[in-house]
Amino acid sequence: MSHKSEIPNTLTIDPMAEATLGDDFIIAAISQWTFERRSVALNNLTAMVRASSRRAWRERHPEQSTQDADINWAESLYGADIGIALRRHLAERKHP
Repeated sequence: MSHKSEIPNTLTIDPMAEATLGDDFIIAAISQWTFERRSVALNNLTAMVRASSRRAWRERHPEQSTQDADINWAESLYGADIGIALRRHLAERKHP
């Protein structure tokens, strides 16, 4: 006598429900962290996103030096005043 187990053809997976379940587990875990642990995680994630964004900017603008690319990246996010201030600061450091 053969005991074959059959998998029903009606099995459906809802990716959104699966993603939500994963999110719920992550939120539950993070809610147990101390304030200090959450702060460290936030700082690490922020640094990772910034580094990734700057790297992508440099890849899109290979004609720019690393310094110019970083200044232009900051300027694109935070406005022309930041770009001007960064350039002025760097010029002052070169020629005090």
